[in-house]
Amino acid sequence: MSYTNFDRHANMNEDTRHEILSLIKDVRYSDIEDTESAFHLENMLYGLFDGYLYENIQLYALELPTTLASRVTQLYDICNRYPKLTNA
Repeated sequence: MSYTNFDRHANMNEDTRHEILSLIKDVRYSDIEDTESAFHLENMLYGLFDGYLYENIQLYALELPTTLASRVTQLYDICNRYPKLTNA
């Protein structure tokens, strides 16, 4: 699973953190048929709190209802604009 790291504490604001929590709740109670996919998506959303941005998050979002998938994609775009950390 491919991901990038970012400094959540330096970049993420309260609104974004609130949206992550809201999405986690909405994914958990969505009507997604593949519960394993919902589980992985939920874990990827939790990973944002630790500064992990998983590229597959957008693929898992495609299994969600359109409005929920759009919210996940918007969140991905926000986090993808944060400066990336290097492991050097």
